[in-house]
Amino acid sequence: MKADPLVAADRIKGMIEPLLQGQFSSGLGKVLVYVQSVTRSLDSSRAALRALEEKRTGSLDANYDDWEKRRAAIEQAYGRGLKNSIGFARRNLDSAQLQALEELVRRPRLASRTILEKRALALQKSFDRMEDPAAGMLEHYTSTSDPLNKYLVAGPWGHEYLQKRKIDPGGYDIALCRLLGCQDTVAGRVVMSYASICQAIDELEAVAQGALD
Repeated sequence: MKADPLVAADRIKGMIEPLLQGQFSSGLGKVLVYVQSVTRSLDSSRAALRALEEKRTGSLDANYDDWEKRRAAIEQAYGRGLKNSIGFARRNLDSAQLQALEELVRRPRLASRTILEKRALALQKSFDRMEDPAAGMLEHYTSTSDPLNKYLVAGPWGHEYLQKRKIDPGGYDIALCRLLGCQDTVAGRVVMSYASICQAIDELEAVAQGALD
């Protein structure tokens, strides 16, 4: 039995709806809009394919090549729409995560861009030598007294670094929010839910890609 895109979309909805509070309502609401557009596009594409098939079946002089072209056009339009919707859903989710991180981890006021870049490069060289940089980053966060290092490790830079290393940030985010004591805040729950929602969007994309076959 094929996986159902509607079930995948409903799973994402169930994960996001509890987070639609305050300043996160707009960005995460947009994620839901784009997720739901996937299932709407699938429904309309299926309806168009059914209508095309019925027209071909009922016509004695139907042109097979023309039918194939029309079917391909419907499938291609669906594929483009799917790619766009998933892309926008991911972008808005990333923006919500960034917004949450900026609320939880404050950038030191006197840290210039040049200083940030130099410090980030030094941290990167250190973490690049580690097989498990997430564990190293958490250890560094607890051991350092430098507010700039704490900001880099726990904030957007640290998360971008884990992404570049292709490391699932789920466990890191949960441990980090416990260290920050923010796991019960909306911002903390957004950060802790990010990895799971990303995975659910990936699953939606995978099942939706083959849904017209």
